[in-house]
Amino acid sequence: MFGFINIYKDELKIKEYDLFRSYYCGLCKALGKRYSQVVRLGLSYDMTFLAILADSLNDKAPKVSKEGCIKKRGKRNFCIENPSINFSADASVILAYHKLKDDLKDNHSIKAFAGIIAYYSSFKKASKKHPDMSLMIANNLKKLSEYEEDLCPEIDIVADPFAQICANMFKCCHESLYQLGYNVGRLIYIFDAYKDITDDLKSGSYNPYICKFGKECMNSDSFKKGVMGSLNMTLTAISDSYSELKLYKNKEILDNIIYLGLRYEYDKTFSSNGGKK
Repeated sequence: MFGFINIYKDELKIKEYDLFRSYYCGLCKALGKRYSQVVRLGLSYDMTFLAILADSLNDKAPKVSKEGCIKKRGKRNFCIENPSINFSADASVILAYHKLKDDLKDNHSIKAFAGIIAYYSSFKKASKKHPDMSLMIANNLKKLSEYEEDLCPEIDIVADPFAQICANMFKCCHESLYQLGYNVGRLIYIFDAYKDITDDLKSGSYNPYICKFGKECMNSDSFKKGVMGSLNMTLTAISDSYSELKLYKNKEILDNIIYLGLRYEYDKTFSSNGGKK
């Protein structure tokens, strides 16, 4: 349920892209140092965005070091280390573990079972640091699972638990990030539900859009326009919340993600040319 929050690289200057990569590599390194090499597999651009966003609300200069890369042996990358990176690493581990438990419950997946075993000790360590956040994620995923079991057909209702997860994770970094986090979570859930329709029709898996509109929904222009309208409304809410923040740094990178990266994902999903610009 992640993978939609990213930069639009073509519009970033080289120095801005290098800085973005320093946060990304810093998060990867933090996952390995604080937990284990296995949890580095859960590295995501979404959690990198949270680290950059949270760090941009203060004027402290980042601590940068050159570290070896686990993927490219012999290469050393610039890595940023700070409390925002560390929090994103903690949150990434907690969220991944709860999601694996949810997947095991829903799909009885061997992959999820193996993931739970691999993540367990790291999760216990991260959860001890952030018990309230861990409980919040577990409770909201439980609520989401209940909606799925009841075959709830209302996307706004079903999207709320995941939106609350993101809202409260963002709020842990700074009070002012709650509303932005909520709408980011809502956007991710709606994107995910829409893009999964074809696969869910084949597998018979739950999807709120299928529950409400049936299998014909993919061929309906009015349905597609309704989803586009809902996403556009959410994108506007994200932009509005973002514009109210007082940023001390990284504005060019965050502007790129909010105004171009998210829009690119939207265009890629709905445009006949696959989102090419």
